[in-house]
Amino acid sequence: MTVLQTTKGARAVLYLRVSTVRQAEHDVSIPDQRKQGEAYCAARDFQIVETYVDAGLSATNDHRPEFQRMIEAGTTSPAVFDVVVVHSFNRACAPASVAQTLIRWIVG
Repeated sequence: MTVLQTTKGARAVLYLRVSTVRQAEHDVSIPDQRKQGEAYCAARDFQIVETYVDAGLSATNDHRPEFQRMIEAGTTSPAVFDVVVVHSFNRACAPASVAQTLIRWIVG
């Protein structure tokens, strides 16, 4: 699990993604990512307020419906969550350029 902020009692969202059927079968499936994310949040007393799932979509860009919905929710004022929990950072964004864009959106 990768977390950008770890505040006890924080409002968390899970972002779950696999890009291919093979990845879902041989890597970490959506249900496995959900289970691990829920356990991670429970251990840190995070409250899960939403789960975003993009199945079968690559992280090479940000053109993913649930990813976009998560970004919109995170950039509203006031934000509806404090923490994004992902199985690994490449579940959210593969290339560094997408990661930089994500950070700019969140930080402002």
